[in-house]
Amino acid sequence: MKKKILILALLCSVLTACSTTRKVTVEPGAPGLRPWQRPYTVDGERYVPLLSAEGYREEGLASWYGKEEHGGPTSNGEVYDMYKMTAAHKTLPLGSRVRVTSKANGKQTVVRVNDRGPFITGRVIDLSFQAAKEMGMVDCGVMPVAIEVIQDAPKTLANSTVSVTGRTYALQVAAFSDREQARLLAEKLKKGYSYSDIQPVQTEKGFFYRVRTGRFQTREDAEAAKASFARMGYPDAFIITLQ
Repeated sequence: MKKKILILALLCSVLTACSTTRKVTVEPGAPGLRPWQRPYTVDGERYVPLLSAEGYREEGLASWYGKEEHGGPTSNGEVYDMYKMTAAHKTLPLGSRVRVTSKANGKQTVVRVNDRGPFITGRVIDLSFQAAKEMGMVDCGVMPVAIEVIQDAPKTLANSTVSVTGRTYALQVAAFSDREQARLLAEKLKKGYSYSDIQPVQTEKGFFYRVRTGRFQTREDAEAAKASFARMGYPDAFIITLQ
């Protein structure tokens, strides 16, 4: 199974996790952010952890990790215990609780996210051995699942919606003349971002409903999200300042 990466408090450019060596860069981030809350890059792929994930939903493949990592460190500094109900996710806030539902057998379990990964295309969550056992997926290795955040991580200064630098960035994703289209997109975006709203505006070309989302502490985080939206089919998304 893929080795987990400990994001150290002392920023490193190269980390070695057990027998797997990956090039990992952790960015400084805004003041007050803990190491695992900061944007990071793994083998050239950049990830921006969510500071809030209320209502987050996602579908994809779940995998699991067990005795090879048992007793090793997780990304938030805890000791990995394969018999506890925990999991790894690339961007969900560490400490959040997630309901995992198998799309193959209908079984469900609830896990606490305390690690980062899995860094394999198509996989959305890495379960502990115990969680995988409850899901009936130990033998098959991977399983299609739907995940839903049922409890956000405990609130701290770093994951509040007020920027510790005095400025908060967001994205204007799209603008519609049809309010219903704007509403549907805003509702969809609320599943992955703590902030999403609709701003009615009169322009020379008519009346439009602007859909805005995200609260980013740094311009770099907003730029990364903008690139992500471009890949998802919203190439005209642009950065705005909320504060």
